[in-house]
Amino acid sequence: MKDPFSIYNSNFEKKAHGPKLDWEEGALFQASEPDDYYEGQNEDSRIAFYTAALVVIFLVLFGRLIVLQIVQGEHFKMLADQNRLRVQEIIAPRGIVYDAFGKPLVENIPSFELVVTPADLPKDYEQSVKALSQLIGFEAESVLSSIFKKGLKSYEPISIIQNLPKDYALLFEAKASQFPGFAIEHNPIRQYKDPLVFSHLLGYTGKITDEELAREKSDYAHNDYIGKTGIEAEYEKYLRGVSGKKQVEVDAKGNLKSLHGQIDPEPGDSLILNIDSDLQRELYKNIVAHNGNKKAAAIALDPQSGKVLALVSLPGFDNNLFAQGISQQEYLKLTTDPKKPLFNRAISGTYPPGSTIKPVIASAALQEGVVDENTVIYDNGDLVYGGFHFRGWKETGLGPMTLRTAIAMSSDIYFYTVGGGQAALNIAGLGPERLAKYDKLFGMGSALGIDLPSEASGLVADPDWKKNHFSTKEMQIWYPGDTYHVSIGQGDMLATPLQVAMWTSVVANGGTLYRPYILDRVTDAENKVVFQKNPEVIRSAFIDPKNIEIVREGMHLTVTQGTARSLSVLPITAAGKTGTAQFDSANPAATHAWFTAFAPYENPKIVITVLIEAGGEGSAAASPVVKETLLWWANNRNK
Repeated sequence: MKDPFSIYNSNFEKKAHGPKLDWEEGALFQASEPDDYYEGQNEDSRIAFYTAALVVIFLVLFGRLIVLQIVQGEHFKMLADQNRLRVQEIIAPRGIVYDAFGKPLVENIPSFELVVTPADLPKDYEQSVKALSQLIGFEAESVLSSIFKKGLKSYEPISIIQNLPKDYALLFEAKASQFPGFAIEHNPIRQYKDPLVFSHLLGYTGKITDEELAREKSDYAHNDYIGKTGIEAEYEKYLRGVSGKKQVEVDAKGNLKSLHGQIDPEPGDSLILNIDSDLQRELYKNIVAHNGNKKAAAIALDPQSGKVLALVSLPGFDNNLFAQGISQQEYLKLTTDPKKPLFNRAISGTYPPGSTIKPVIASAALQEGVVDENTVIYDNGDLVYGGFHFRGWKETGLGPMTLRTAIAMSSDIYFYTVGGGQAALNIAGLGPERLAKYDKLFGMGSALGIDLPSEASGLVADPDWKKNHFSTKEMQIWYPGDTYHVSIGQGDMLATPLQVAMWTSVVANGGTLYRPYILDRVTDAENKVVFQKNPEVIRSAFIDPKNIEIVREGMHLTVTQGTARSLSVLPITAAGKTGTAQFDSANPAATHAWFTAFAPYENPKIVITVLIEAGGEGSAAASPVVKETLLWWANNRNK
């Protein structure tokens, strides 16, 4: 039997013929022998395994490379180019606005604008924003909110401060490396001359909003400017020009490294207006001189064409604040001002016209045969109808009145009669329907289409309007008193100063209602006319010229013998109509002051209409403004 504690190696014994191993030596030998044995046996398979693993890894990497280079190559190339090459907008200078004599009313000035590009911001951008806000002075939270809204992958610059003072711009440039993602852009901005005088006429520009950007179907840049109100908004398509572009190379922080190419911007077209800027300044100055900075409006126009020569609304505002970047505090101050300085009273304000409507009512009465030029109505200061008293402005009365003297002396009793009738005189009156008809023919109750935004329509009250406007049956009833009231421009009648000026022009020119317009023409950079605006007739021949002439004579008598005799000293002949309109039923003494006039009487070239809100008597508050403005016009423009 073999010794179980002995290990034999037959091959070893045959070759070496050595002694047999004891148990310890055998154990050691047995322990080492299998490793050497299996290593030899599996060497080829291990090489194959590692080779296969390398092949798999290579195939994975190669496949990923194909995806990156071919499948997603364009995408990553675009991202790389965006990090390196960018196309930046160059904002075009807006066109210049000139008055009728070629005087610029606005100019473009260079400015510094601090912007931030979200995609270039570092991970801890919140700290950068806060640090820069302390250095330059802006609301960090507002900027952080804008960045969050745009998204950190956006390459669209966000405006932080417009019209940055030069000192701050230089301060930022010195520390720009500390604020990656922020930059200074050089953009042209508007600077308006005499902003308080022209603010409502010209309007203002401002940064385009996301809503405006979505609405405009054109190539506005995200940091572009757009006309917001006034002429700037009305003729935006001409003024804005064509933005340029430049391709720049930037580093990882968005800093400019080099310029690769540039397409220069094309400036906007210029506007030449019908406005006489010196006349506008004179009109503004005279309103302030006689009434302070009260709420007021004034229109001057050419009655032979509808050209608007001046358009003033008080109080004005500084439109440079908007064009150059208004602060929240400044904007809040304007919007909460009880005088509403942003409101254009000349075209958007509606007021009871008072006695300025009487030339319209007189024209209608003659045209409809209610009275003729010789009809006499006695003004005793009081008309009684159905037990109700309708009193005139003079308690003791004005005596016997013809149509001409009724206009000149502004006889309420006369116009109560021709409007609502007087049985004792066998005069039926026009009645509410015919009154409304002629009010509308003279341009009341609908927008006249002036080339400015936000023109109001005014209100022509008649039985149908009252029935549809009120909900209770009692309020829907049209009473005889309603007819008497609208016959003298009171009650539910409302008109804009522009409408009063336009119906005055109808009388002045003999019966034609023109569309009022401010723009004369548009010219390009080479001074070629690209658009010409011409007079446009809304309607004409709706009043017999003989009847219009009688009304004209009555308005001339207003100046020579009536309620506006102060104008009789002018070096030119004039005609006009005063108006004192109640606007508060609880306080009859509260009245708007109106005066509307045209000159020269024989061949009218100008109409001026002035409204002073809560100004009192038209003859006291409004007519001096017209008088002094006509005096200036006679000496400086009536060639």
